[in-house]
Amino acid sequence: MKKIVFYIVLSSIMSSIITIAGYKKYTKETKEELNNTTYPLSLAQTKLISSSPSSPSSPSSPSSHSSHSSPTLVRPTVYPDFTKVVEKTIHAVVNVKNYSRRYNNQFDPFDFFFGFPDDFGYKEKKPKRNDIPGLHGSGVIISPDGYIVTNNHVIKDAEKIEITLNDQRTYKADLIGTDSSTDIALLKISDKNLPFIYFSDSNKVKVGEWVLAIGNPFDLNSTVTAGIISAKNRSLGILKGEAQSAIESFFQTDAAVNPGNSGGALVNTNGELIGINTAISSSSGNFIGYSFAAPSNLVAKVIQDIKNYGTVQRAYLGIRGMDLSKTEHLKDYNKEANQSIKPQQGFLIGEVFDKSGASDAGLRKGDIIKSIDGITIQNIADLSFIVGTKHPGDKIKVNIIRNGYKKTFNVTLKDLQGRKKIRNRDEIGLSELLGIKVEPLSKESKRYFGIDCGIRIIEIKTGRLSSIGMEEGDIILLINGKKIKKANDIDRVLKKYSGDVTIKFIKQNGQVYIAGFEMN
Repeated sequence: MKKIVFYIVLSSIMSSIITIAGYKKYTKETKEELNNTTYPLSLAQTKLISSSPSSPSSPSSPSSHSSHSSPTLVRPTVYPDFTKVVEKTIHAVVNVKNYSRRYNNQFDPFDFFFGFPDDFGYKEKKPKRNDIPGLHGSGVIISPDGYIVTNNHVIKDAEKIEITLNDQRTYKADLIGTDSSTDIALLKISDKNLPFIYFSDSNKVKVGEWVLAIGNPFDLNSTVTAGIISAKNRSLGILKGEAQSAIESFFQTDAAVNPGNSGGALVNTNGELIGINTAISSSSGNFIGYSFAAPSNLVAKVIQDIKNYGTVQRAYLGIRGMDLSKTEHLKDYNKEANQSIKPQQGFLIGEVFDKSGASDAGLRKGDIIKSIDGITIQNIADLSFIVGTKHPGDKIKVNIIRNGYKKTFNVTLKDLQGRKKIRNRDEIGLSELLGIKVEPLSKESKRYFGIDCGIRIIEIKTGRLSSIGMEEGDIILLINGKKIKKANDIDRVLKKYSGDVTIKFIKQNGQVYIAGFEMN
């Protein structure tokens, strides 16, 4: 009987030892498997295992000396999967080649303009003239019939614009219009059923969300990088020299963007367009941490105006002032105005222009704008963005602080000429649509060139005429075979005209050229 009991006890002990040893081995193998395995996003569940007391990752504590440790929660490594987003969008991002004799052919012109302005300690490099054509940038197809949005600086001074799709099909692009205030341009290629990207509401974009930058850096087609929105409403001062009233309210991201990405797409994880990549923060011209994109709501407003009216219908509040987050400027203002305004969110009005919407509504110098239409105004970028998405005649509600008291004003916005309505194509002069200002030709000039007609271009912007090689000082002689003697003659010949346009003009050196473009 005693022997039977002895064997039963011995058997129990041996069984326990085997069970404990097997459990420890299973635990060790399970932990090693978890450490060496990456789970896809769809399998990102947690797994509960028991830690052995000898595990180096186990925290040192009195309980660690016991035979059984407390359970430890281990989460597998997970990474977001962007493959479906890329498949949905990459074919709608194109390579834009600018044939111009004004720059060299290595990078897009913003390669020299990516750095911060001089007050950030970086001096801009200026593009050097070079007779080798071929600047590269990016663009985004936004409709199946071939409309493409890009940056104005990508196609500036182009004599010819060439588009290459992701499948290597090549097209000659027509320049529909540009806006230097936002650095946006609209192109068109002739084809149908093209891949395109839908616009998303950029007002819903949040700091911290994933984004993809798609473009052609260094002429490397169809490059995709990922990052997050690291800030919103950035004003960099990079467009100050390009336009009288620059509108800067960029998304800041850490997605890698380099020269050649300009004009490319910034998309969200649904594959929707939330911005157009425009600039990077760099003292070398290459990516070192941050890039900037124009928000899609502003881009959409600009290109719709260009398509519908031929030019951007810009509204103005009619004020000048300062960002209250700029402490050094505020200190100077307080000293000059004998006030004691503290740094805060908002925009301080320093001047109200006569007969402007702000003046008509009763806004005054010294008012602090705190919000517009319920949207908080933190800085000048917020203000310029909101007003930049409006048209002349639009009404906005402006909340201010005046002498410590809150007040609300209803403001009707106007354009620079004081008009409260959108001008249709019939009300816009053809000279404005073509991007030129002209003057009559003097008798001496006519005698010198041996001509009896002509008008001289005294100012030209990026547009249809600059794209065919015309410059300031050129003399327009004939349009579609009709003599041009004054500015109104352009309207007489081209008003309500669509189709191919032929222009005969004289360069300042006396050479005569004939060139053409398409009028839609």
